Amino acid sequence: MKNMKMTILGIVIAIFSVQVSFAQRVLIKNVNVIDVERGEVQEGRDLSIENGVIQAISPTKKYRKKEENTTLIDGAGKYVIPGFIDTHVHTAMGPANVSFDGETPHLTLTPLAELPAITAKLLLQHGVTTARDPGGKTEITVQTKMDLLNDKMEGPELMVAGNIIDATEFTNMVVKVSNEEEILSEIRKQKRAGVDFIKLYTSLSPQLLKSGIEESHKLGLQTIAHLHGTSWTEASNLGIDNIVHIVPGHERYLPEADRTAYQQASLMGSFSFYKWFEYVDLNSDEIAELIQTLKSNNTSIDPTLVVFHATFFGNKQEYVANPMLGKLPSELVDNWKTAFNFNMGWTEKHFSEAQKTWPKVQQFVKLLHGNGIMLTAGTDTNNPWVVPGDSFHKELTLLRNCGLSNAEVLKIATLNGAKLLGIDNRVGKIEEGKEADLVLLNANPLEDISHSQDINLVLSNGMVVD
Repeated sequence: MKNMKMTILGIVIAIFSVQVSFAQRVLIKNVNVIDVERGEVQEGRDLSIENGVIQAISPTKKYRKKEENTTLIDGAGKYVIPGFIDTHVHTAMGPANVSFDGETPHLTLTPLAELPAITAKLLLQHGVTTARDPGGKTEITVQTKMDLLNDKMEGPELMVAGNIIDATEFTNMVVKVSNEEEILSEIRKQKRAGVDFIKLYTSLSPQLLKSGIEESHKLGLQTIAHLHGTSWTEASNLGIDNIVHIVPGHERYLPEADRTAYQQASLMGSFSFYKWFEYVDLNSDEIAELIQTLKSNNTSIDPTLVVFHATFFGNKQEYVANPMLGKLPSELVDNWKTAFNFNMGWTEKHFSEAQKTWPKVQQFVKLLHGNGIMLTAGTDTNNPWVVPGDSFHKELTLLRNCGLSNAEVLKIATLNGAKLLGIDNRVGKIEEGKEADLVLLNANPLEDISHSQDINLVLSNGMVVD
């Protein structure tokens, strides 16, 4: 009897195993495959996927009965691309408020417990199958990463930085350091916690930045920097891996006659975002030296155009009346409306001045790209008016409007992101042996990048997303 029970149990296990195996087999029939590296289309292909991995890409053929246990997806007339990669998503966000100790401002962030899950799900629904969180409360970013990895949360693969490291305070966002010992200690602490990157911030001196970069690299961690006090040129020469945001924000790149006026604008906050572009000469020797330095050191740039566009054009309805805001917690959106956004205090005059500089922003992006600086598609998600997933597609349109081709933008949104994260050996292209993170589109994004939004379905690790 015991042997009979074991035999029956073995049969049940075997049947269950076969069912699981069949459930993990997917065949996309007669689809147009986009090669994002070359900007070309391979028409009429069958993609065979098993256990989350692309097994074969072949000319389409008649469907055979012996494949009847495979999940079949009709790709006729559709286009398949690699899953999108958003390289700038903040999951550990929430309402931010400013208080004053005398004349000294103090920022405090109150993370929202439900925001990571909302963010992750929205990203995946919009075709973002991989994302990078470049800084937030370490416990939250690492826990979100692990929850996604262990299928406790629905969303993309996430790689994270922890608390941003700076010389100023921002409660629940920044760890303040004032010397080398403190910055090294914090980096080691974050490494033990399980971060993938170290985020270094605007007020760090070149010496502290150097110490942070060297310690991070010693521990096998890449570095991300949002810079202001240290120039992009200095940071690149110090070995920074990736610089975020399109505004260099340093007076060394401006004509000497305008530097004092710019420094005064910097003291007034976000006016400096557009003032830098108002004053800069993009044909200057300083900018030429910057671009050559970035290229020589393989320093990549994550422009996050959408967060600046939302700031410069914040007097329009495009962002403040976006119906997708309703997907976010009301406390966060209310905070943006009343207490924290990047154009607080701006008048119509300021908006007009900022909007006049936008063509220069576009020119700078094209200049960087045209000189071989690797760009990625990041959004600064969950900062004011930047909605997970929805704003990613806006970022692609903004990149296209900088004079880049549809093919170039698509590569930036996929393969370049994979290269930045060091995972292009498994994602970022549609190739045999790579993970089946895929987006099936109803129209060709090589003809119009806005077709990136016309999503038929999303596959994450070979599984169809609801």
